[in-house]
Amino acid sequence: MNNKNSKPKFSGLNMLISILIGWAIFFFGAWACMKFSSEFFAMPRFIAVIIVSIAGAVVIGPAIYGFLYLGRKK
Repeated sequence: MNNKNSKPKFSGLNMLISILIGWAIFFFGAWACMKFSSEFFAMPRFIAVIIVSIAGAVVIGPAIYGFLYLGRKK
C-alpha cells in the first residue's frame, strides 16, 4: 500500500520528458503556421524557431510536469 502522507518525489527524467514534449508542441506548431512547407527549414528562420521553441519548452515543460503530477494516483 502507498503511504498517502509520503512527501512528493521529484523526477528529473519526467521533467526532461515534459520539456521534450513542450519542445515538440512549439516546434510543430511553428511548422504548422508555415503550412508544413519545406521553406520552414531555411537556415536563418530555422535557427530562430529552434531558439524560440527551446525557450517555449523551458516554460511549458514544467507546466506539463505539474499537470502530470496533479493527475497522479494518490
